[in-house]
Amino acid sequence: MHIEEQDSYMDDHMRVYHEGELFTGEMTTRDTEGHVIGLANYAEGIQSGPQIQWYSDGSKKREGQAEGGVAVGEWRKWHPNGQLAEHYVFDEKGRWVRRQRWDKEGKLTVDKSYTA
Repeated sequence: MHIEEQDSYMDDHMRVYHEGELFTGEMTTRDTEGHVIGLANYAEGIQSGPQIQWYSDGSKKREGQAEGGVAVGEWRKWHPNGQLAEHYVFDEKGRWVRRQRWDKEGKLTVDKSYTA
């Protein structure tokens, strides 16, 4: 199922509903001009699956994967100029494995690995 964000609501526990039921499927978010700026996947009201955001000009802003409401695997974020801004790696429980950041000119400013 695919819905628009305005056709959903979130409860106090941050679960998403559509037509009174916990939502499973893909939800699109749009800016005030109608440009698609977000695509999120849900399973029983909780973010699960690919999560993607764009700037209003259509360039990619952020992407990653969620499972059971937590970030897992690789996540990336870009500066508005298209330069990679952040690269994160999370384990299957959403714990940090690695974090890297770059400034808008592409200079690495943070490179940190985490151990359990």
